[in-house]
Amino acid sequence: MVLPEVLRVRLAPHPTARDAAVAVVPAKAGDPIAIVPALSTVISPDQKSWRCDQCGTASMGFLNLRRCSGCASFWYCGTICQNKAWKAHHRKICKNHDAFVASPEYQALTAHDKMDALLLSQMLADPAPWWNASGSAEYSLSDPYTTFLHLLKGPRVDGFVPPLCLPPGAATAETAALAKELYSRFGNNNFVVQDHLNSVGHGVFPLASRFFNHSCVPNAACKYPTQPEKPLTMEVVALRDIAAGEEVTVPYLDPALPYQTRQDALRANYGFQCGCRLCLFQRGIEPVASPPQRGSEELRDMETALRAFALGGDEHAVRLPAHPALFETLPANLHPIFHESYLPSLSELFSKLSHEGPFVDAIEAGITQLALYAVVYPPNYPQIGMHALELGKTVWNLVCTAGPEAAAADIKVREEQAEMFLDLADEVLNVYGEEGDICGPLGEIRVLRDMMSGRCDAVDD
Repeated sequence: MVLPEVLRVRLAPHPTARDAAVAVVPAKAGDPIAIVPALSTVISPDQKSWRCDQCGTASMGFLNLRRCSGCASFWYCGTICQNKAWKAHHRKICKNHDAFVASPEYQALTAHDKMDALLLSQMLADPAPWWNASGSAEYSLSDPYTTFLHLLKGPRVDGFVPPLCLPPGAATAETAALAKELYSRFGNNNFVVQDHLNSVGHGVFPLASRFFNHSCVPNAACKYPTQPEKPLTMEVVALRDIAAGEEVTVPYLDPALPYQTRQDALRANYGFQCGCRLCLFQRGIEPVASPPQRGSEELRDMETALRAFALGGDEHAVRLPAHPALFETLPANLHPIFHESYLPSLSELFSKLSHEGPFVDAIEAGITQLALYAVVYPPNYPQIGMHALELGKTVWNLVCTAGPEAAAADIKVREEQAEMFLDLADEVLNVYGEEGDICGPLGEIRVLRDMMSGRCDAVDD
């Protein structure tokens, strides 16, 4: 293996972390910072028969996935992926897989540990590269095996190692010791592979683990483009302009999670306490007061003020802020938006109303949620674009379900509002770029625009 074609960072000293990934050249928002190949990946159980187990591509109605005739539990988009998987690991796992996943030891694992058990088994199917890497005094970033072994071990101290799906003769003491050594780096280095922000698998990307530190106010984000018969890669994309010499950071978890939840997860999984701008701000306002009761006048006033602060206050002329830390100027009366109960309640309300109606109330709740996202997330964070897209759909549903009594002028205003939210979604998601499967969010935006254009043309005629 050689270094990826795109790697626009170098390792530099960091005051608290092991190293920092700093940009070697300036980057514009949307530029790829690194394209990192996967060493090994596994698909989530709920994605089985829907995605190729090798490249992660979804069938989407145009791919006829081939089922492994041996275990009948793995699917491939074609002979290229099937042959790659067979040579890499599946020939060692195939005969034992079905009995392994039905075993009491495997069934007793958590869903997360089940995926890690299969991921670890794949990595150990051919242990020779690991033995060569562990016995080598040389360390090269161009070698994924030595890179992985030079990653820091996680804080987990119970010595747990999941059972392995390997041929009986492979279960040697030497393999068990190697499994323990590899698994000690799983918890704080492996990544959740996503498709349009939905989890679809787990993956080992040693170079990304070695380079990129976490921030709850990141200037970059990870995505996982998939193509049939092409190796699954992680692409690290700049969310804003990054200067040469500036550290490039990515989020290890959702920055919108409550402060204490983030700190507990980072400490348990990675062994550190985050001191980013968002965490320092939230630490300074702890404990956060509970928000007013939903439906109360006090809550309506607070949410009106939140929309005005973050988005301008006009639901027909929403503007997204360009400030990467808007929360630092948040008025004290709006601090309850950081309470652990507020976002889940608001998100549940928007989801319910956007499906069941009334859509007018759904739009108000959705704009409030967009305002919260604009406060918490940095500019161009993909979740902002995804939510703006959902808002555009909701407004369009209101337009399409309007009765004959609805005034033409009111319908026109709502059509323009739907177009505005699609513009916002387009602006944000085009920075993130195409990722995952085809017909993703950017494709949805194009389809919705065509539908809206067709309806408007029909009305004009």
